[in-house]
Amino acid sequence: MKKEASSIDSLIRTAALLEGQEEERKRLAQELHDGVGQLLTGIRLQIELLQNASYTDKEKISYQVLKELVLETIETVRQISYDLMPSVLTDFGLISALRLLSEKITKISGIKVRFNSGEFPVRLSSIIEVNLYRIVQEAINNSLKYAKASVIDITLTEKKGKINLRIQDDGIGFNPEELAKKAIAHSGLGNMKLRAESIGSTFEISSIIGKGTTIKIELKV
Repeated sequence: MKKEASSIDSLIRTAALLEGQEEERKRLAQELHDGVGQLLTGIRLQIELLQNASYTDKEKISYQVLKELVLETIETVRQISYDLMPSVLTDFGLISALRLLSEKITKISGIKVRFNSGEFPVRLSSIIEVNLYRIVQEAINNSLKYAKASVIDITLTEKKGKINLRIQDDGIGFNPEELAKKAIAHSGLGNMKLRAESIGSTFEISSIIGKGTTIKIELKV
């Protein structure tokens, strides 16, 4: 009984910690967008006011370099803010966020990421949506870094009050007998498991060498 109570307490602390982390991410993303982002936009507008001034050839080159640096910095800050807390996830929900993530990864990595949602409720609680999104992010990162996959399939469905999330790649896979050691040594796997447990879902990972890895999550809502 004590062991069960200790496990519940640990789960509650983990959920609270993850929720706190996400709130901090959200706060930082907002500050970057509203603070740094607006300052940089102001700098860009001031630079554009100078574009018709008379410059020497050397000054023209310096002006163009400065303008490009500011534009690159604005884009970098925008990307960091988005990675901290995707606005599409907050505004439009998990389906839109995962669809956009899949398209983005496909475009920048050359690896095909396919997303299928089938029939799905419009929105879940923000805590569930954020944790499922982070799990998919982590799984994709693992596939890109370690699996040498060419295709990643993400499937999110709802049936009879159960949410099912599956992330499957066609990468090199690994030996299931080493899963326990990998879960400790590889924080990515541990983080996914913790996030799944924090929202009361099951977490199952299977892998076959040469055939890829599959992650399955089931959650009652």
